Order: sequence, then C-alpha cells, then structure tokens
Amino acid sequence: MKKIEQLFSDKKVKYGGYSSIMIAVVIAILIVINLVVDQIPLQWDLTANQMYSISDQTYKVLDNLDQEVKIIALYETGKENAQIDEILKRYTTYSKNVQLEYVDPITNPGFVKQFDKEGQGISQGSLIVTNGDKTKIISRYDLYNYSYQGYTPQVESLAVEQRVTSAIMYVTSDENPIIYVLQGHGETGVPYEVKRQLENENYDIKDLNLLTEEAVPEDADTLLIASPKRDLSQEEEKKIREYLENSGRAVFLMDLLNIDLPNFEGILKSYGVALNRAIIIEEDKNHYMSNPLWLVPNMESHDIINPLKSADMFTLIPVSQPIEELDVKKRSLEIEPLLTTSKDAWAKTDLSDQSMEKGGEDLSGPFNIAVAITDKPDDYEEKPTKLVVIGNSAFVEGQFATQMPGNMNLLLNSFNWLQEKKESLSIRPKSLKLPRLKMTEQQSFIMSIVIVIVIPAIVLIMGIIVWSRRRHL
Repeated sequence: MKKIEQLFSDKKVKYGGYSSIMIAVVIAILIVINLVVDQIPLQWDLTANQMYSISDQTYKVLDNLDQEVKIIALYETGKENAQIDEILKRYTTYSKNVQLEYVDPITNPGFVKQFDKEGQGISQGSLIVTNGDKTKIISRYDLYNYSYQGYTPQVESLAVEQRVTSAIMYVTSDENPIIYVLQGHGETGVPYEVKRQLENENYDIKDLNLLTEEAVPEDADTLLIASPKRDLSQEEEKKIREYLENSGRAVFLMDLLNIDLPNFEGILKSYGVALNRAIIIEEDKNHYMSNPLWLVPNMESHDIINPLKSADMFTLIPVSQPIEELDVKKRSLEIEPLLTTSKDAWAKTDLSDQSMEKGGEDLSGPFNIAVAITDKPDDYEEKPTKLVVIGNSAFVEGQFATQMPGNMNLLLNSFNWLQEKKESLSIRPKSLKLPRLKMTEQQSFIMSIVIVIVIPAIVLIMGIIVWSRRRHL
C-alpha cells in the first residue's frame, strides 16, 4: 500500500497523470464540439477564388423563384463529380423550390430518353433542368470553359453556376426574346462564343433574309446587323425602316469599309448618327493596347456601361471608325455615348495611306466609338425605338471575345438594355488554374533563412528548455 502511495506521490507520475487527464478532457471537448458543429448547416468556402460559392445574382434568382425546379444529374452510381455536386447543393440548401436528383443513365436509359427530344443522346455527366413542360439540357462539356493550344483543349474555368442559373431562368420564364440576324450582305454572322452566351441569357437566335421575307417577323425582339459588306436593296431598307418605326430594336455592328453603303447609312442618319469613313488612331498610351489601333476607350455613364465599370472590366476595340452625332436630327432622339476615345485621338480619312502621321484632312478627336439611341416622340404612347451602334464587330470575335470579358458583356448588356431586361446574367466563371506564388530574390532569400535557420533554431531552443526543466524535476 505504501509503495502505491509512494508511486502516486512521485512528481513524474503526478505530472504524467495530470497530462493524461488534460489530454482526455481536450479530446472529449473536441468530440463534443465536432458533434455540435456537424448539426449546424453552415459552410464556409475557403478556396482562393470562391470555387464553391454562388453569386448574389443567383441568390436573387432563387429569392424570386416561385415554381418548383428539378436538377437531374446524370452520373453512373459511385462516379458523381464531387466538385459539381458541392455547387448544386448550394442551390437546394438555399431554396426549397430547387430539387436535386441523381440518375444513373446506364441503368435508367428509358428515363433519360424522355428528355432527348432531338434524338441526339444525352451524355453522362450532363445536367437536366426541368420545370413542368420546359426543359433545358446542359451538356457536360458546357459545364467548363476551355482554351486551346493548337488543337488540344484545356479546361480553364468552371461554368456550372452560369449554366444552371441560366437554365433555371429559362425553364421558369413565360417566353424568350428572339434575335433575328440579318443575312445576305456578306455579314460575318454570330460568332460561336457570342451565340453561346446569348443562349445562356435565354435568347433564341434566328437568321433573317429580307429578300425572301415580306417583312421583319412580328416576333422579332431585336434585329442584329453584324458587319455587312454589301448594301441593302431599297425594298430591304424599307422593311427595316418599317420595323424600327414600330418600336423596333436593333444592334448595328459596322466595320470600316472603303465602299459606300448608302441604304445602311441612310437608316442610321434617320436616327441622328453617321459613320465617318476613317480609321481612329489613339495617341494617349493609356487608351490603347499593343498598337494605337487597338483602342481601350473611355466608358461613359449608361445602363449598358455601368455594370462594366462597377465590375472593373475594360473593353478592347481593335480598329474602329468614328460615329458622328448629326447636328440636324429629329427632336425626339436621345443619343448617348457609350465608348469614347481620348481627346488626343485622331482619324485618318485616306485609308490607302499606311503612315501613322496626321494629315491636313484627317479628323481630330475625341470620337464616339459606340452610342445608344432612343427615339420616343412626345405623342407616341408605345415603347420607344432603340438602337445600339458600334463602329466595329471584331471586338466579339476570337480572342477578343474569350479573353476580354468587357467586350462580351458590352454586347450582352446592349441586348438586355434593348429588351429592358433588368437581370443580366454576368456571373463570372471560376478559374481552375492554380495561382502561382511569385517572389522576388530578396523575398526568396529571407524565406530561405527563416525555413533553414530560424525555425530549426527555435525548435532546438524549445527542446533544450523542456529537457532542462524535466531534468531538474
């Protein structure tokens, strides 16, 4: 008995017992905290670019959602995508009107087939968003944005929220606006990226040939004229004028040409603007990129432009012509600049002259590059005629569309302004690129000293102190 008492009176045993009890208490507290926290439905996204968070715009869409929407994810059982699943659960957690269901397309081919209206098949990994009779299929490939090195695609960013929120808006909307794209005059057409983004904004896109149509269709919400190379016939001009005079909406993307297009130009002059056949050269280094023809214009104050400014986006317009506001125009017209050059810009009128020196007949800036036009006579009770005119079309082609978010958003915001859509789907994709740590030579040297010398020295000193104290117990 005395030996036992002596054993427990030993300082080493006593301190060891205290340590064991403290460890057990800490472990018990951690278990309790873990059990409590596990019951609390709170999550924090600690990723660098908020990979698993959804934007305020999506929250607004879900707040206004008064219909039941089901998201069906097609994955083979046990092979679900955890990254996409985490984002989709944010929708169901926030709104009781969004339901998520997983279906194995291999074991349930009949279930999937009922949504495949065109008979093209729905690939595994795709999402089906449905509400009543309306359905939108999101291909597995549309859930990501890709960049290309040669012919090899590389996944660049995650676009799940963009596609799913757009699909929810589509299946819950009563009708979708239709954009008719004018054909038959050498137009460039709608670039793939533009078409995809417009479809994400729930626009329907159709081609229009006015040589075969009696008029611009009645269901046309917007007419898109993209870089015509030949002029309208008088009959076509008449049809477009009639459309615009009856509360029509149109976007004109007009490239600089060394030929006259009198009928196109006549329509624009009717709405107070003219295209100056000249190429803008910017001399303010803060307003161009790479060369003086690639313009980084000023952004004016307008409903189309303000979202770009608040999101700190800029536009890059590669080669543009000035848009002149006419002195003589209808009093009912309101012409608002969207993009302008600096006062140091000038425009060369002789397009055959390759020099970059200003001549006596050249024009002095600043210039309008893009304008928004509203025509609403005082005695006109219907909705007004609206136009957006931009002196270039290449800004939404190729790398200018994919690498300059401001360019694409400028065009999308233009269509939304014409349709008076308050909700513009400007959700940014989530980059999947890992950020690199960049350090100067001095920073690298200091970090090496800290890691190689300072930290080991601290550990060694603490070890010596602990050893010394225990040695004298």
